[in-house]
Amino acid sequence: MHPYILLYKTLLPWKYRRYLALAGGDRDKCHETLLHGTFYEEYDLYGFAGKGEAERREYLTDAVRDKLCRRVNSRAGERTVANKWKTYQRLKPHYHRQIVRLDDMASLQEAVALGEREGRLVAKPANQCGGRGVELLRASTREEWKKLLESRKGYLVEQCIRQDEATARWNADSVNTIRINTFRRGGEVKFFTSFIRTGRKGVFVDNGAQGGIFASIDDASGLIITEGYDEHGNVYLFHPDSGIRYQGEQIPRWQELLVLTRQMALAMDGMTYIGWDMALTPEGWEPVEANRGEFVAQQTTLGRGLRKDFERACGLRS
Repeated sequence: MHPYILLYKTLLPWKYRRYLALAGGDRDKCHETLLHGTFYEEYDLYGFAGKGEAERREYLTDAVRDKLCRRVNSRAGERTVANKWKTYQRLKPHYHRQIVRLDDMASLQEAVALGEREGRLVAKPANQCGGRGVELLRASTREEWKKLLESRKGYLVEQCIRQDEATARWNADSVNTIRINTFRRGGEVKFFTSFIRTGRKGVFVDNGAQGGIFASIDDASGLIITEGYDEHGNVYLFHPDSGIRYQGEQIPRWQELLVLTRQMALAMDGMTYIGWDMALTPEGWEPVEANRGEFVAQQTTLGRGLRKDFERACGLRS
């Protein structure tokens, strides 16, 4: 038995029992979490039950990614990326939609006017990710907008993104986005393991945590190179609602997307790695948000761990 596990069982038995219960009584899954910080969902999605220690350590889990990001990204840069409002302020010339932060009466009135004009708004917490807390707001009168927006104090509210038909055809109920990862070293920017996320019928967001389906993209050409996967372990040759085949589909205006994300990466001082969520509109590519994205989608679709690749892209490994 690993000495740390023995310490848990002898000095913190209550904690060990709690983790074991959360793991459904699976000791290996419990020990993986206690020793390496691997989430139970990652353990299942990456098939750790059938992998040895060396192969497991090849995977870029959230715990490992966070540790590596702290080595290559500055604290100031991390704070900017973690806050959607700060990111918007830094990159405002690249956004083509209005965003309002609800923090005082003036901003509330600005948001009410925006809501009256648009008819619907997107509301989201400034510091959340994975589609958590994102809402589509609708109202018809000034009084209704005021009441609705007062209940969302501290949120960002923004114009809805009008996506292009080329991506809406996957699923018109959600804005289907591209996650494109940039690695900046000095004045050079490289791209690594991009993927598309497509939502499901009747669901507003496309995130994997909300049932979305993802597929990997060739970074040079913009061609989808894998089947679709979801976070429940299901594999899809075709989108289950629209019937579009994943592998072999070309992402439109790909080179424009590379140019734009390169420009934005160079504007974010102190950040080596950023995961960009981008939406295609009739006018071109629109940034949805920036983050230190997890690598569940890529490692699931590609069927291998990407820790060494990530370290090389960050300049931590030759």
